[in-house]
Amino acid sequence: GRSGRAMRRGVCGVLFVLSPLAVNALGRAGVRLAHQHGQLIRSNVVRPRSVSTICRLTAEAPAVTKPSLWVPTPEPELPKLLDEEIQQLLSGLRVQRQELIDGVGNGFAVQDILVDADHVWQCMRNFDGYPDLIGTVKRSTPYEPELEVHDTMCYNILVSRIRLQLNVRFHTDDEQKYIYWTLERPSWVLADSSGFWYVQELEERPGYVRVWFFAAVLLKARVPGFVINLVSNLGLRKACSWWEDLQHLPAVSDGR
Repeated sequence: GRSGRAMRRGVCGVLFVLSPLAVNALGRAGVRLAHQHGQLIRSNVVRPRSVSTICRLTAEAPAVTKPSLWVPTPEPELPKLLDEEIQQLLSGLRVQRQELIDGVGNGFAVQDILVDADHVWQCMRNFDGYPDLIGTVKRSTPYEPELEVHDTMCYNILVSRIRLQLNVRFHTDDEQKYIYWTLERPSWVLADSSGFWYVQELEERPGYVRVWFFAAVLLKARVPGFVINLVSNLGLRKACSWWEDLQHLPAVSDGR
């Protein structure tokens, strides 16, 4: 009756509401609506579904897991590599992987390089030298933060093309050869961001080090598509392009 329909509409109102006429129309058109893995699918089934049945199917559908922004840890939390990715590293190739769902995501790049670990580390922690090291960085200037934190340094970094200014706090750990960073203030693209550099020494491969770069982002709403591409895919690749030429770079001061 009318009261029963009203009750069903009340239960399912958060998802969507279909009147009995709409359900019958869908049945006549030969369309069944359901949620499968978070996506709407269509199939040729004539039998109409009631409102309660559609709501039950929607409620039982597996939810799409949205990644959360990575939180820095005292020791590096390294992504688990697949067997084929390890083989790529042993072949001298760089491995890169990323995901971005609804403006929240993360990505990493890793590569095995035949180079002295201290050399890589000094390049990483020389924040003043980032414009010479990373092609997309046009300026890297230290600044005094409102809050001083031990073993941290704050830099204003200007990224090319989209004129993205990042106020970043770096935390350095010389013993682990590990740097993690957080975003001090939001930018016009990023609501928040965090990540790390890490030099992993490989006992099983004398002379080689495994170099890691990891970045997590929370994009602001209505960011243009080309900017998303620069921040995610292209930005990740260009941030690590210096690895391949590392053996040709001169030694640098420790940047302290």
